[in-house]
Amino acid sequence: MTMPRPFMTTVALVLALTGSDFALAKPDAAITERNRQFIAQAFQHWADGGGTFFQDVLSPDVVWTIKGTSPAAGTYRGRDVFIQQAVAPFAARLSSFVKPTVNDIWADGNDVVVYWDGAGVAVDGAPYNNSFVWIFRLQDLRATEVIAFLDLTQYDNVINRIPLDKQGDTQVNNQQHPYVGMWVTSDGRIRHQLLPNGRYDEARGTRESAYQGRYEVKGNQIDYWDDTGFTADGVFVDENTLHHGGMIFRRRQ
Repeated sequence: MTMPRPFMTTVALVLALTGSDFALAKPDAAITERNRQFIAQAFQHWADGGGTFFQDVLSPDVVWTIKGTSPAAGTYRGRDVFIQQAVAPFAARLSSFVKPTVNDIWADGNDVVVYWDGAGVAVDGAPYNNSFVWIFRLQDLRATEVIAFLDLTQYDNVINRIPLDKQGDTQVNNQQHPYVGMWVTSDGRIRHQLLPNGRYDEARGTRESAYQGRYEVKGNQIDYWDDTGFTADGVFVDENTLHHGGMIFRRRQ
């Protein structure tokens, strides 16, 4: 496989760092392999359609740095801050979320480097393709630091081409449908609100707004695009019953 020249340079720099002052002591082989497998499995789960990559991998107080000079570049302190300020605004502009294809993974102790390609589709139908190098520093199988390299011109093109309204939604007219309102599982644990502006807000147990994103209804079918980067669907079997994610929701009157 032939890597693009900018990524060859990035990877060379990364490996030089991990071989010098970035890793002062010789790492334990078992720790290295455990961390490599953890990240590899997280990417595989993402590629298989899982939507909890950032929740599964990042520590709550992670420091995520995007290298570059565009407005998106910089340091985000905290998982929630990173998702709200970097992930969600981009995800809101996609109709098909980014699916990763891992090209290679390198690990050295608590440091794991992933070179991967991502492909998705924007809400205007244009494809989105990019290549990434992410450097993870792990502690107890959670990333406490991440450094990310990518082609920010591709990211910025989507951000600048597709405007959002004041609520953070793409400026696309949503089809009117009869299912706006609150939908709840029989035990009351999951409370799924479909808002009239094409957004949903889902609470789970004591976690309010555990999942948020946009949705679209066509007939009795509903498709979801979550702000954290996963998709889902469901079907309204009648005006008061929703089957979604292997669960049954009833409309709260």
